[in-house]
Amino acid sequence: MAVVMLYRLRGRYSGPSEYEWHHPAPGAIHDCLLFLRQETAQEQYSDAELESRRHGFVDLEFFGCGKLDVEVLNTDLYRGFSGFYEAAMNDGCALVFYPSR
Repeated sequence: MAVVMLYRLRGRYSGPSEYEWHHPAPGAIHDCLLFLRQETAQEQYSDAELESRRHGFVDLEFFGCGKLDVEVLNTDLYRGFSGFYEAAMNDGCALVFYPSR
């Protein structure tokens, strides 16, 4: 059964992306969360790096990862992430960037 792993990272948006999405301005550095569907709950940083690059992020720095506990999506604090979880389960991944500091 597939799981969704969360990868915390920072990277620079380079501009070109393989996906059509609401992306940041090119050149800006952002903290991100990558929701990645995997077959096991083991760290797969090479896959996470590949997907982050496909979203247009380069100069990547990873800060850890962990399995998303689906039950937390029922809480007020994490309910907003349910769409990203669903996108990862359906499409393989979803990336959220946070505005530059």
